[in-house]
Amino acid sequence: MPRRARTFRVALPAGAVPPALALLLSACAGPQRPATAERAGAPDSTPASPSAAGPAAAAVAPEAPPATRGRDAFAEGVRLQASGDLAAAVVAFDRAAATAPELVWASFDAGVLRERLGDDDGARAAYDRALDASPAFGPAAQNLARLELRRGRGEEAEKDLRARLERTPDAVGPRIGLAELHLGAGRLELAEEESRRALKADERNVAAMVSLATVYHRKKRHELAKMVLENARQVDGRDPSIWNRLGFVELALGNRPQALEDFRTAAALRPDYPEAHANYGAMLADAEDYAAAVSELELAARYAPRSAAIWLDLGNAYRGQKEFAKAEEAYRKAGDLDPGAVEVSFDLAVLYLDGDKPGLAAAARLEQAIAYFDAYEAKGGKDAKIAEYRKDAGRAIDREKKRLAREEKDRLRKEAEARKKAEESRKEAEAQARREAEESRVANEPAAGQHGGRRSTWRTTAPRNAAEEEQARRSEEAAKAPAPAPAALEAAPETAPAPAAAPETAPAPAPTAVPAAAPAPAAAAVPAVTPAPAGDAQAARAETPAGGPALPAPSASPGGTPGEERGDR
Repeated sequence: MPRRARTFRVALPAGAVPPALALLLSACAGPQRPATAERAGAPDSTPASPSAAGPAAAAVAPEAPPATRGRDAFAEGVRLQASGDLAAAVVAFDRAAATAPELVWASFDAGVLRERLGDDDGARAAYDRALDASPAFGPAAQNLARLELRRGRGEEAEKDLRARLERTPDAVGPRIGLAELHLGAGRLELAEEESRRALKADERNVAAMVSLATVYHRKKRHELAKMVLENARQVDGRDPSIWNRLGFVELALGNRPQALEDFRTAAALRPDYPEAHANYGAMLADAEDYAAAVSELELAARYAPRSAAIWLDLGNAYRGQKEFAKAEEAYRKAGDLDPGAVEVSFDLAVLYLDGDKPGLAAAARLEQAIAYFDAYEAKGGKDAKIAEYRKDAGRAIDREKKRLAREEKDRLRKEAEARKKAEESRKEAEAQARREAEESRVANEPAAGQHGGRRSTWRTTAPRNAAEEEQARRSEEAAKAPAPAPAALEAAPETAPAPAAAPETAPAPAPTAVPAAAPAPAAAAVPAVTPAPAGDAQAARAETPAGGPALPAPSASPGGTPGEERGDR
């Protein structure tokens, strides 16, 4: 999806409330600010232990001068602030300002920390104390003006500053504060007038020079603004506000690389100057160096946690790093700080359009993006690319729905194939189980298996041995038949009885001559065979009529074929 170019946050946009410019000057040297090095040679305020001091310890050590005690409290506030204990640091700064009112930086830092902690009324009181102690103290007047602009109390702040000017007409601080109020309200002519009056009273006042250069920049007189800022650099080249404003001027002149360098310089000069870090971070995000942008913008949010503009830019940097949850959280934080910020809805819409939110379907995410675009336009927001974004989202939703339909179809097909394969596997397993069961049964019944083998062999050879089996059966029946009864012999005198069958090993007696009669039918030679089963012989005997003559068995003689006619010897 296309990415919307971000608008850089300026210090005081025309007609808009500026973000907090918290000038935490606790690390800067200056003639108005005490340093811990100034305590060299000052008496130690800690009393000695009585046991170590001897007899003189009974006397109470003299109390340190207020200025010394104020510097000690101020140093403690700086240490506590560095450790992150802001509430304790505020207490130390307040104690330093109460002990030594001339330490205007103590009151100023107390006001800045109170703003970070959300105590706007306490911050306003701290800035007032600083101006009471030093009417020319410009930083306090500037922060007071910006604080009241954010709270919608610009008119009240202007009356207060003009009252101070009436009491001290030559004071530079109230005029610098008035210039800030006019810049915030877009009254450029009045802002220029107040800046010139401040410079007339103090021609080397850097804050007044930066205010005048800002007026020229707004009037698109960029070259003149750059010249004023170059003069300010000659006075104090380590003031980060000069480099920060130079960055905007170079951007207006079309020199982006130089603008990036100016913002980098401003950020490097003061880690606690949030405006410089915010602008430098926005430039880095626009250059798609998202990791560096996140580092700068997180630092800016640390020192200006109530700036909606900083949280918006931080959300963009998170979005560039594909950190959806952090980006959404930063955008919502900006919306909470400034409910009227229409850009929050736009940035959320782009986030849902481009990113992937874990646990949210793509189609639902795209529909939510369209809903955020609707909210942006409902709040009065306008952007020429929204129509294109809507079309992109609609096409993406259609593609997603088609993709889901394809996936569902593929899922059903794969499920059907899986069921079919499972059924085939089941059937194959059942068949294999049956085969194994049959093999196991056969293995456990060897006798039945052998019998089945003989039957198979008999069936195979049955046609070939049918005649032999029949002849063997008849021979066995004849051998087992009883001798004929006498009556039967008398009934057939002309028929000679057949000799008794002899064993195969004994020689048969020589046959006697028989009367001429009908020859016996020829029979094939019968080889020695396995006797037929007893059941077959019994069946043959059952077919002979009871009391009838038994059929003679064919004779067999060695040396010739049974049933052949022999001549008389």
